[in-house]
Order: sequence, then C-alpha cells, then structure tokens
Amino acid sequence: MNNPVELKNLHIKAGNNTLVNNVSLTVKEGEIFGLVGESGSGKTLTAKAIIDLLPEGLTYTADKIITAGKDMLTASDEEKRDHIGKKIGYIPQNTVFYLHPLIKIKNQIGDGYIQHMHKTKKEALEKAEVLLSKVGFKSPKTVLNYYPWQLSGGMRQRCNIAMALMNDPKLIIADEPTTALDTTVQKQVMELFKSINEEMKLSILLISHDLGLVKRYSHSLGVMYAGQIVESGCTETVFNEPGHPYTRLLIKIIPSLKMKKNEPLTEIPGFVKDKDRDSKGCLFYCRCPKAMDICKEGVKEHTDDTGDHYYRCNLE
Repeated sequence: MNNPVELKNLHIKAGNNTLVNNVSLTVKEGEIFGLVGESGSGKTLTAKAIIDLLPEGLTYTADKIITAGKDMLTASDEEKRDHIGKKIGYIPQNTVFYLHPLIKIKNQIGDGYIQHMHKTKKEALEKAEVLLSKVGFKSPKTVLNYYPWQLSGGMRQRCNIAMALMNDPKLIIADEPTTALDTTVQKQVMELFKSINEEMKLSILLISHDLGLVKRYSHSLGVMYAGQIVESGCTETVFNEPGHPYTRLLIKIIPSLKMKKNEPLTEIPGFVKDKDRDSKGCLFYCRCPKAMDICKEGVKEHTDDTGDHYYRCNLE
C-alpha cells in the first residue's frame, strides 16, 4: 500500500538562493501529518512542490515525489493536472483570494467535479449540497447561491473544505486552515478535519505555525526551520522527548492555562535565516541557547531504534 506522500531530498531554489534544502517526509495512509514552524520556514513551498504548484521563478529537484500514488517526477504536465484534480484536495492559506468574489459558490464548488469526474451540473450540485451539509451548513442550497463576499471567513473556509472533498481525494493539503479565524471557528474547522480523517480515512497534510494545534490534532509531525526538517516523528514522542532546541522552544511558547494574568508570552529571539540555507552548519546557530562552536561546521543526525523519531543536532 502506497503512502499518500513520499518526499525525498527536496531542494527548492530562487535563482542561486536555496529556499528549501534536503527535505524528506512521509505522510502515511489515514494519518494527519503536521508540518510546523515559523513563517518563512518553507512549509508552504514544500507542500506546493508536492503538488507541482510552485510559484513562477522557483525551481526544484528531488530524488522522489510520490503524491497519492503518482510519481510526480516522471508524470507529464497533463497527467499531473488530471491526477491532482482528482486525487488531491488543496485548501489554501487565503480564503479571500482563492474564491472569486463575483462567481457564485455553486459554480466554484462544482466546476472541478464536472471537469475531472465527467459529471453533470445536476450531479455536481447534489454532491455539493451533501458536502456543505457535512461541513456544518444547515441551509446548503442557500449557501450555493451566495457569492463569497456574502460569507464570513469561517463560512468561506468551510466552503473551501467542501470543495476540496468534491472529487473524493486520497489526500488533503490544508495550508494554515485556521488563519484569521476566531477561536471558536478555529476549533470547529479543526474538529471537522478530525472527523473527515476518522470517518473517510483521508490523509491530511496540515501546515501550521501553531504547535499547540498540531499537538492536538496530528498523529505525526515534522518541525521545519529555515528550509530544513530539523525534527520529525510520532507527535506524542516529539512532545515528550524533543531532541532539537528549536522544537523545545516552540513547545515552551505554547500558551498555557496556568499562565498568570498579564504574564508576557515567551518568544524566540531573532528571526528565521533566509540566506545560505545550504550551509553544512546548523541554521539555528545564532538563535540557539545551547549553540557550540562545532555547530558552525556541521550537524549530527539522530534516529531512534524504531526509525521513527529523527532530529538534527549536535546535542545527544
């Protein structure tokens, strides 16, 4: 049985500048895999490379990219488009720009189904109603006749989720799906992903900067920093035994209910490095509280006995 995502040694460049370096990850059948890290870490670019949607001007190479059973490195452009349309549901970061403001929801949600699955408009609307109901709309027929500007951010996001499910995909890629949503709607959206994962056995690649959210909803995770995976493994293992100082700091800044009133949130000093990402030394060196001179020269890679928990660090 193929894993929905098998990525090995992905490199992404903008001219001579490396943006993503030597990234490998696997999303297993039926799991939610969280890809987490600060803004600028390369999470979205990695996801877009998996479905061949990188912005113009960027180039990539990889030893392997298998997406929902298709070898994306050998497939033709036409094969990729057809495969992605049928097998992968993509939920973008920005719901405002993804849905066309002057086209009704029924046309936007049904077009891909009609085109890729060779169905009629009537069949598309019937399926759209079922899915809009599944994502929490009590009057799906009414919503289908709305324009996106008539919907709130949370409603647009739920429309995007329904749209991503239209073609019965094998994989959902959700890029910061709760950005700009209030806390209540965030929870509704994430509980919806959880139920989709459990009921439909759909694999989900969940991209987020929110480690607390990933901890709650993912089975496995990868921690990304400056274009590299610095730690990965079973979510529970990574949280209980974090090996990389960056992971430890991300865990430390998750807000806690035990915090005192007016207590400032912890933050990681400095910023994510955007140059020299192909350096052999540790890219977290300048921000790391445990940095050593050897970290400038190279980084050890560690994998536990199960082969599941991986991290890059000179600390044992």
